[in-house]
Amino acid sequence: MEKNWKFVIRLHLLLQSSMFLTTDAFKILVFYPTPSLSHQRPIMALTERLVQKGHELFVVSPNAVPGLEHYANYTYVDISFSYKYFSDKKENETVVLQQEISKWAYVQTHEKVANIHRAQFLSEAFFQFQRRVISEKIKFDVVIAESYSIPYTCAITRMVSNGTPLISMTTFSADFGVQKRISNVPHFSFVPTLMSDYTDRMSLWQKIENWLSYKYLSWRMEGQMLKAARQFIRDAYGNESERLVDGCWESVSLSLVTSNSLYYYPRLLGPNIIETGPLHLKTPAKLPKNLQEWLNGAEKGVIYFSLGSNMKAKSLPVQVRANFLRMFDELPAGYRVLWKSEDIDEAVRKPHNILMQDWVPQDSVLAHPNVKLFITQGGLQSFQEAVHFGVPMVGIPLFVDQGCQVSKIVDAKIGVRLSPKDLHSFEKIKTAVESVLYDESYQRNIRKLSAISRDFSSVALDKATFWVEHVARHGGAAHLRPSMVDANLIQYLCLDIISIFMAVLLVISFILFKGCESVIEMVSNFSIAKVKKG
Repeated sequence: MEKNWKFVIRLHLLLQSSMFLTTDAFKILVFYPTPSLSHQRPIMALTERLVQKGHELFVVSPNAVPGLEHYANYTYVDISFSYKYFSDKKENETVVLQQEISKWAYVQTHEKVANIHRAQFLSEAFFQFQRRVISEKIKFDVVIAESYSIPYTCAITRMVSNGTPLISMTTFSADFGVQKRISNVPHFSFVPTLMSDYTDRMSLWQKIENWLSYKYLSWRMEGQMLKAARQFIRDAYGNESERLVDGCWESVSLSLVTSNSLYYYPRLLGPNIIETGPLHLKTPAKLPKNLQEWLNGAEKGVIYFSLGSNMKAKSLPVQVRANFLRMFDELPAGYRVLWKSEDIDEAVRKPHNILMQDWVPQDSVLAHPNVKLFITQGGLQSFQEAVHFGVPMVGIPLFVDQGCQVSKIVDAKIGVRLSPKDLHSFEKIKTAVESVLYDESYQRNIRKLSAISRDFSSVALDKATFWVEHVARHGGAAHLRPSMVDANLIQYLCLDIISIFMAVLLVISFILFKGCESVIEMVSNFSIAKVKKG
């Protein structure tokens, strides 16, 4: 009987998906290779929406979308083996994110990320998919690619489906690499880079550091990705194929940014840079019974503590864990703590008011009305969820863009900052937690932002879907490309116009000077002549 029911459900899904496969459906190829759930959630949400609308999706990713496995218009290319490269085991090829990493040190980590993409596109799973595309002569209408993997995905796109428009998508708050090549050059005197700790109101020295660090880091990291992509293309397809990497970022038709000014800062953008806002936010699923009871039973409220999908609680120094345990233990009666704590030492004495779990359905927890504070590493998706569900934060930034997010949290007055070195001080942890937990202003501020977030998120997926379909339907988005992208620095800064004005001004000044000089000379000569006559 159970098998019959499964067959009926599968048949229903197949019929449902085939009903949508009309002449308006597009073939969409998705390359989203980063093995990190926080990177994958937005593209998984967009994939689900596009499949349900009837478009045919071919997705190369470490994460399959749950519930789509029986849809006829969803093809998943499994590169989940990539997760072995994001590990707490310190090996030559692994990316270790179990500690604070400065933006200068991250350059070395990024080089490993670039080589992970190489392993993914050299995998048997991808080669099988590529052979299928060639043998079946599949023609794609649009390709969606993760922003910083563009050198790889652009080359592959040109190889299997030349001429197909390319959409860049990022799970960061900005897409500077693509933006400066297809839209307009970001103005870093007023826009903090994603790896800085600044706001949009910087001092003179912060502006200088912001500009210089961006120039250096973007040069290094873009160079690493280009170098790795060229090596991959040469090894897999021969030296003559290396040209497929040329002009990769410039060939992007449109950029989708899964954030907006609520989580970053307002800035000037061309019409081909689309801020969709968060794509992964939806009605939270029902909580597991044990979590529901734990949260319900907190008379005064719950503190939720999670450092994201990459950093593990067990990687915190022993003294830091002891400081948190002591602080939680000293909370007034009626408060409870939910701590996402993978593989933490069971021998550690745990206060009675703490529930530790390896995995937590974060959005469902943050949506619970008893959650009063979120201690977070400041990842973008965590930040977006906290704002959306109205939970103030204590941010502990560790690497990449987390410092930028936590600076925004502080600037918006919806939380405070703890640096990793502050965690060695019990008093600093206690002060930070109590300042947010007991000050009603943080709750008021985040409730206001939560209302704004709900306005944005209600149309986010529709907005992203519209632009994907728009680019697919019209074969690109050249009509959205500002002409200033093709200007050189002299033209972009209007130095050519300024030089003309200055030249004219100099000519006029010279003429006036000479005129005045002549008048003075005439008056002088007249006076001398008059004196001589007298």
